[in-house]
This record gives sequence, C-alpha cells and structure tokens, in this order.
Amino acid sequence: NSTISPVITAGQTQRQPQPSVPPFLSITFQITASRPVENKLCEGPIPNRSQLCHIPCPIECEVSPWGAWGPCTFENCEDQAGKKGFKLRKRQIINKPTGGPGNCPHLVEAVPCDDPTCYGWQLVSLDQCVPENDKPCGPGTQLAQVQCVNSNGEEVDRSLCSSLPAPEPVACDVPCSRDCVLSDWTPWSTCSQTCSSKNIEGKQMRTRSILAYNAGEGGALCPNSSALQEVRNCNEHACTVYHWQTGPWGPCTEDPSTSALNTTTSVRVGASSDGQGSCSMGMQTRKVICVRVNVGQVPPKKCPDGPRPSTMRPCRLACKKDCIVTPFSDWTPCPVTCDEAGNVVQKKQSRKRLIIQSPSNGGQDCPEVLEEERDCEVPKICPGFRWKTHKWRKCQLVPWFLRQDSAGAQETCGPGLQTRAVSCRQLDGTQDDISECLKFAKAMPAITQRCQLPCQDDCQLTNWSKFSSCTADCVGVRTRKRVLIGRSKKKDKCKNTQMYPLSETQYCPCDKYNAQPVGNWSDCILPEGGRAESILGMKVQGDVKECGQGYRYQAMVCYDQDNRLVETSRCNSHGYIEEACIIPCPSDCKLSEWSNWSRCSKSCGSGVKVRSKWLREKPYNGGRPCPKLDHISQVQN
Repeated sequence: NSTISPVITAGQTQRQPQPSVPPFLSITFQITASRPVENKLCEGPIPNRSQLCHIPCPIECEVSPWGAWGPCTFENCEDQAGKKGFKLRKRQIINKPTGGPGNCPHLVEAVPCDDPTCYGWQLVSLDQCVPENDKPCGPGTQLAQVQCVNSNGEEVDRSLCSSLPAPEPVACDVPCSRDCVLSDWTPWSTCSQTCSSKNIEGKQMRTRSILAYNAGEGGALCPNSSALQEVRNCNEHACTVYHWQTGPWGPCTEDPSTSALNTTTSVRVGASSDGQGSCSMGMQTRKVICVRVNVGQVPPKKCPDGPRPSTMRPCRLACKKDCIVTPFSDWTPCPVTCDEAGNVVQKKQSRKRLIIQSPSNGGQDCPEVLEEERDCEVPKICPGFRWKTHKWRKCQLVPWFLRQDSAGAQETCGPGLQTRAVSCRQLDGTQDDISECLKFAKAMPAITQRCQLPCQDDCQLTNWSKFSSCTADCVGVRTRKRVLIGRSKKKDKCKNTQMYPLSETQYCPCDKYNAQPVGNWSDCILPEGGRAESILGMKVQGDVKECGQGYRYQAMVCYDQDNRLVETSRCNSHGYIEEACIIPCPSDCKLSEWSNWSRCSKSCGSGVKVRSKWLREKPYNGGRPCPKLDHISQVQN
C-alpha cells in the first residue's frame, strides 16, 4: 500500500508576483509505501500487470469552402496614413482534428487592393416593391435596408459610414394580372475564376424562368430567352493571393521571464488527488512566414498584419517525477548455520526494496542498490543436535465408515496408519528440547506412515531388514531381505517373487560427492592394436582410416556437499568421464555383376555385342569412387 499526504507551507516571495499569478503557496506531496513482504502473505489473485487500451485513430483536419472576398479595408484602421489595403476571404474548420487546429491548413487569404475603407454599408433586406406613379402594377423600386459594419463584418454606429454614399433604391417590377409571369432570379453561380489577369476573367451567372405567358390584350409580353439569364464579372482582383503559413510548435521550454517565479510556485492550490499538481509554465514558439500562392515565401509586409498568427504561446512544462522506492524489507531468516557434525557453515541473508514510481522528465534517478546481502551471524561453537527416531507403533485401521464403500473392503483388516515418537538428542546422546533440533538439525523425520493390516487371504511377510553395509563409499551394492511367514509359506501366489520379492538390491548411496563435466568431449579414440574391425565384423581392406567402436573422454571436477572442490579421485578412480562412440568405416562404390552379352547387331559380317553394369551403392566415408560406367563392346565377325 502507498499513501499520499500533502504538506502545505505559505511564504512571501522576494520578487513581486504578476497580478495573474496566485500568491506563493507551496505544496509538497510525500508518498510513503509499506515494506515488501513475501507474496504468499497476500490473499487473493495477483493483480494484472497489463491491460488492454485503445489508441484513437488520427482525425485529419477538414475545412469549409472559401467564403466570398470581403471589402477592401485598411490593414490597420487605427492607422490610415497609408493607402495600402487588403481584401480577405476566410474558411472555417468543420471538425475537431487530432492535435488541435494547428494541424489545419491556413484559414485566411488576402489580396492587395486600392482605396481601402474601414467601414461600409451592408445590405440587410429589401423593402416591398412599390410601382411608380401610384399604379397598382408595373415597374417600381425597392428601398434597401442597410447597416454600417466594420472590416470584420460587425455592426457599428451608422455615423461611421456617413461619409459613404448610401445604397441606391433597387429597380423592381410588380406584375400585372395579364402580364407574363417570371420566377425570381436564382442565386449567382460560383465565380469561374478565383482571380483575374490579362488572360483570365472571372464570370458568374444567374437565371430565371417563365411561369405563365401573357393573357390577352394589354399584358406585357414574355422576354426572349436571352433575357432569362444574366452574366457579370467577379473576382476582378489580381491573381496575387497571400496568406500566413505556420510551422509546427516547438518543444515546451522554460520561459526565462518567469523562471524565478516558477521555482517558488511549481505546485499550486488545486492539486489533483493523485499528487500531480499544476506544474511550471513554459513557452512554445513556431515559425510564421508570408507566402504568395503558387510562388512561395515573400517578405512579411506583403501579408496583412491583422490576421497574423502568433509565434509564441504559453504551455505547461512536464512535471518532474522522482523515483520512489519502498523501504527495505525485513532481512530473510538465516538458515541453519551448523551441519550435523557440528561444523560452522557460513550462510547469507538478504533484503530488497521495490520501485513504485519510475523517474521521468528529469526527475531524480532510482538508487542503484535494490537488493542487499549480508553474512548471517554464526555461533562461535556449533551446538550438536540430531533427531532420534523410535519404533513404529502398532498399525491402526482407518475407521470403517471411511472404508466401507471401497470394493472388497473388510472391517477387520485393510489400510491403516502407524505412528512413532521422535526426540531431539545432543551429540553425546543426551535428550534436549525439540526446538534445538528444529533450529540446528535437518528436517524433522516423518512421525506417521501408511501401513496394512493383513487379511486372512493376504500374503504375510516380515518387515524389510536393514540394508547390508557397503564395503566402500560410492562403490558396490547393498541388499535387504524379508521372508514369508505363517500360512503364506505354502501359498503358491505368495511364492511369486515378482509380486512379492524377498530381496532388494540397490547401488550404495553416494551423496557425499558430486561429479560435474568440464569442457568438450575428446575425439573418438579406438583401442590399441592396429585397425579395428568394422561394425559388421568385416576387416577393413587397404590403407584406410581406422574405424569401429572406440571411446571418448571428458574432463570432470568433483564437489563435496558444500560445493567445495575436492580431488577428482573422490568421485571416481580415474578422474574423467568415459563414453562409447563409433567411427564409421569407409564404404567403396558397389556395382552390379556384368549383364549377359546382347545379341550381335548383325546377322553376318562384322557386328557388335554389348554388356553392362549399373550402380548399386554410392561410396561414403572415404570409400573408393566408382569407375566410369561405359558400355563394354565386343566386335564379332
């Protein structure tokens, strides 16, 4: 378990903070963790060390089509000394791209223009068409309802547009009852060009259609087809479009102007519950250049300064995380430091600590030592203790209610359990407290074992005798015996020594020394006495390599029970490991016998007879190669 506790201290900074920065209040989070213990002490399953997660797919930026070009306005309406002006057109981001709007293309384009203004009349609506001379129908006019707007399209006081001529009334027509009826004009089509030059001129068109022809005398006739559409010039500005182009934001770096303040306000009020407060503020920069469409970078003065993107922005510096480790665990218990002979055996104990938070973003590194080891304290003189086992008691049957459902079970005989006493003795045989043996002796011998109470039809044998003594350590075999008793001596099934063996033989135990091979095997070496016989028992012909069965050898080392090196003769008499091996004998090429002669190629005169051999077995292991298998011919007259 780990806990996070805040420690809050308030103070006065020597430097006067900026108004937007809260007063200095330092919060330090102290993370403490418990000591690690053995896994078996924790209940339940071990928590997962990994889990599935989802990485969202990147979303590309999508933008709307370009809007119409705005009016010609000053670059800076507060400074109208120059006559430089721009027309702007804009587009919007229509989705939320991955990484924010910084990954979108430019959203504003500009073209230079003459006679700029900062304010203009904007048409809001047209009044109802009023026929001339108070007539009920016929040609008339519509008054325009307008508002004064600035260069951003925002409504301002009408007095700012007083120097500009107000929009003229718009000509219109109220159809009479007998007149030809026409539809309203469609909206102007998209301009065919984005700009104009000597060879390129933008056009856009609108149309209307005839809804009803004139009815009788006095009604206005329908116009011809050419009057049902109108064409006008558009995007008459020159093809010199400029826009600001931004580069990617650079890394978040410390802002020198606020570095002194950040050192005292690195964590502020409102820190989150996981111990991660708001960290120091830094600054990001990016490159911003003016670009002419289809040309490239141009001087910055070519682009309007108003919509120029910023080159700097504040950012949050990554929080430094120091390495956090648990305290060291308790030292592991020391194993028994004395052997059965009473000799001191040097043992070690260890302890460890765990990393619960790795460092990041320049935080303090983890300590190099996560595990420690030390020698156990050993007694100056080892007390000698050993276990003494006593005779097994009489076999006690397993309770009948546990056995009664077993096939062939009998109530008065069958499987049972017997026990024996175990006591702790000093080396001189004096009895001592059992805790001393648990501490200094080997594992406690078993105090229970399974046994069998024989039934009337069972074969009865004595217990196994003790094994015979070995004449030498690690050499020879030892045996133990038992005999049939009572009626079992006369039963044929009990005399079957495969089912009821009366003796057992095993190799003498050799747990004092342990042999370990060292290095590689030698080459296969044949026994002395010239060429050996082949595996098939045939003598090898000619002057060839020796082959047959031999032996290979490997060096060895010998360890005692405490893994200390001792003489190799302790493990075996000759001090190396021996293994049988075989050197394959060479095999010559084997051909078939000659075939019979063929018939003569001619019935009289000179002819040819042929006989042949074929390959039966290829040579291997250096055997004699095959001769050329040419046909043998014989001329016969």
